[in-house]
Amino acid sequence: MAYEDMAVYIANLGKYNEGELVGAWFTFPIDEDDVAERIGLNKYYEEYAIHDTDNFPMEISEYISIKELNNIYEMVQELPEYIAEALDEFISHYGSLEEVAEHKDEVYYYPDCDDMTDVAYYYIDELQALGDIPPSLQNYIDYEAYGRDLDMGGCFIQTSRGMCEIPY
Repeated sequence: MAYEDMAVYIANLGKYNEGELVGAWFTFPIDEDDVAERIGLNKYYEEYAIHDTDNFPMEISEYISIKELNNIYEMVQELPEYIAEALDEFISHYGSLEEVAEHKDEVYYYPDCDDMTDVAYYYIDELQALGDIPPSLQNYIDYEAYGRDLDMGGCFIQTSRGMCEIPY
């Protein structure tokens, strides 16, 4: 999976506000007791903040809870690699990570297609959407126009990993 080594830097917010940097890097899943022990959370210093991320696939609030962080981690681990590596693009389409996770199995991925013309080639040549085309006619097919028609009739998004067809 693409994001197995996700990590966050969690700082003791009380100490930070006093001018002392006390924090540590944590990999997932994160244990709240481990965080408290390693960064000195106690009855005097109860608050923490996320000050940095490493290999994290999306923007997060510095005040996100550890439970929410672990939920994000679990959802990302369940995503196919091509979605996880283009997560911002899918979140832009669906609106949230939860929606992406809910619809992950409905996405059709075209790994070797960079644009709709490539998708048209795939439909015609690989899937034989127009049947078996004689070699003497293949040069007359307008793949670019067919790609535009496919785009108008479906829901495609262009990602950094290739084209994807989405059911809505």
